[in-house]
Amino acid sequence: MFESLQYQADAGVGVLTLNRPERLNAVNGAMASEIETLARQLRDDATLRALIVTGAGRVFCAGADIAALDTLKSADAAYRFLESLQVAFNAIEALPMPTIAAVHGLAFGGGCELALACDFRILGEEARLGVPEIKLGLLPGAGGTQRLSRLLPAAVARQMIYFGEALDAKSSLQHGLINAVVASGEVMNEARNWATRLASLPPLALRSAKLLVHGAALNGLASGIEAERQAVSYLFQTCDAHEGVRAFLEKRSAEFKGN
Repeated sequence: MFESLQYQADAGVGVLTLNRPERLNAVNGAMASEIETLARQLRDDATLRALIVTGAGRVFCAGADIAALDTLKSADAAYRFLESLQVAFNAIEALPMPTIAAVHGLAFGGGCELALACDFRILGEEARLGVPEIKLGLLPGAGGTQRLSRLLPAAVARQMIYFGEALDAKSSLQHGLINAVVASGEVMNEARNWATRLASLPPLALRSAKLLVHGAALNGLASGIEAERQAVSYLFQTCDAHEGVRAFLEKRSAEFKGN
């Protein structure tokens, strides 16, 4: 179906693989369009419980395709290209199921911004995250200035954006930008372990949790707490909640069905 992506799913876990290894998975307009298309398809897939995003070859993603950037000869053309990246990454962020970026090698520029759009980030010990666009006389344009500023201490976000300096895996973990660092060859195994654990949890509760956590960054405390009360009240009426309570009382593992 896709020229620059691969997608497969098994047992409720999907894997989206950026597949331009000869270009270090650099993002061009065609790849951005395919990411958006796939995200739209996955949004309504009731069988999908978790999604892993990774890259083929030596790196996760080297960023936007510089050759594509060189063809942008006007502000309007640049605006439309950046819009295609923003729409694609926003679509990944808006997916109702949890998403995990499995990062090996490096995730620079648009690659870093794609990883930031995921709920979780697992890095190989050699991996680095960075937004080096300022070294080209540019800035991150697919959410980097905004998501880094929300996920990092202000001083660290400024250092990454102003200097274009990358963070290694250890520093990324120390600053809370990522969730785990593993041996270089174990990134996908660890991501699959996380995804399998997520897939075993009640999907309606997970979707509500994702909405509430994302909303907390945008809304005031009072409105967020009200949204939380409404969401949990709804979950009390679901079959999954009834199953979870019964399983606890009966001292057995719960079997969640997503209803």
